[in-house]
Amino acid sequence: MSGTDTRAGNGTPRGGGDAAGPVADADPAAGEPTARLAQGLLSRHMTMISIGGAVGAGLFVGSGVSIRQAGPGVLIAYALTAGIVILIMRMLAEMSVTRPDTGAFAVYGRLAFGRWAGFTSGWIYWVGWPLGLCIDAIAAAQVVHGWLPALPVWPVALVLVGVVVAVNLASVRAYGEMEFWVVWVKVAVIALFIGVGIVAVAGLLPGTPAPGTGNLLGHGGLLPMGLGGVVIATSSAMFSFSGTEIVTIAAGEAQDAAAAIRKSTRTILWRVTVFYLGSLAVVVLLLPWDDAAVGQSPFAATLTHLGLHHASTVLNIVLFAAMLSTMNSQVYASSRMLFALARDRDAPSLFARISRRGAPHTAILFTASLAALCLLLQVFHPTTAFGRLVDVTGDTVYVTWIGIAAAHLVLGRHDRAEGRRPLPGTAVWLFPALTWATLLALLALYAVMIVLPESRTDAVLALALTVAVALAGLWRQRRHPDGHGARIPLSAD
Repeated sequence: MSGTDTRAGNGTPRGGGDAAGPVADADPAAGEPTARLAQGLLSRHMTMISIGGAVGAGLFVGSGVSIRQAGPGVLIAYALTAGIVILIMRMLAEMSVTRPDTGAFAVYGRLAFGRWAGFTSGWIYWVGWPLGLCIDAIAAAQVVHGWLPALPVWPVALVLVGVVVAVNLASVRAYGEMEFWVVWVKVAVIALFIGVGIVAVAGLLPGTPAPGTGNLLGHGGLLPMGLGGVVIATSSAMFSFSGTEIVTIAAGEAQDAAAAIRKSTRTILWRVTVFYLGSLAVVVLLLPWDDAAVGQSPFAATLTHLGLHHASTVLNIVLFAAMLSTMNSQVYASSRMLFALARDRDAPSLFARISRRGAPHTAILFTASLAALCLLLQVFHPTTAFGRLVDVTGDTVYVTWIGIAAAHLVLGRHDRAEGRRPLPGTAVWLFPALTWATLLALLALYAVMIVLPESRTDAVLALALTVAVALAGLWRQRRHPDGHGARIPLSAD
């Protein structure tokens, strides 16, 4: 393990970059010129990327499932998950400021535990993205189909995939710009929703009496499903928060990675609290949690209750924007992780190629091609096995976060032993106690998923997938022990 590695996702020491395209540098491992990813992300891009990762389509859709599982106790479930997310992001921020790298947590796992850990973390993280891109493309196309019924779902889905692929191929700056403006739509509408909700809860909205605590406590109490419901809802909430780590993947292409990460980390506490807990508090205060409409679409049900006409149209626009943002980030995150794996000789070297615009074009096209294939198969030959596969790969968010916490324990201790203190605004509080607490909480939640009948199958299959990939990583490490820090020479096509 080397705690002093300062590589920046491009085979070079961290520092400034050229936003215009790849730059030739000397690779210390290979002794040959390499090309690096364009560092074109500005601070405002990084801020919106971090918000977009934290506030996805899961808030608008997945929160209804969580409310059915826990009732008003969903607030406890999301508060617990938010606490874990905040600590995970602090860990990533602390490691990313010291070692900004496109491979992010896969690189940190490699540095902490060896090549097999980076191999496992990277591939487990990547494998779910093509499936997720396929699902979100179909969902976004269904929204468009609702607006324009003459348009079939599958061609629209393919066009949407093509749009986000074109944006990512253009440049990392184009990705950042698209994310910046699309996320603004989500933020504005959520803020408006919470503002109107507060007015209604206070009894100041004409035609809507103040609900008091009747909906919060009057339908079976705060925990109608008991603590078990809270635990199950916490697992569901985990998936809503997945994507928050993308900002640290983007650090390798930021013009000032340290400043951008510190700013994102400092604001994640209020962002998560306001957007998730604030909006869900409005829902469970204004409506009974066991209302069927709340379980299906909590935001639409709330706006309908408030007598706001055309609420469904507004929410569909926001949902479409959220899905487009998610698809944009899915292409970005998956291609960068595949690029990092190839760069570190854990994936075919083909995926380490960089275009003249500084984008890993082969990794982008490969991931998008798999998503398009999955889309066509699901449209023309739908099967329940596909849904199971999506659920299994969704459970691997636990694997990613457990790996981050474990790597932070090792690298955090190493850095502190070497006298390198974390920068203000990025350090994990009470290290290593809170890192240990986060790791144990994640392991306990995953154990509960295995115990509970409704989540057992997917959790066991996800664990089996992780073990299989880890064994492949160990085998590869034994066959190529010199590959721990090796880099392949990269070429600009």
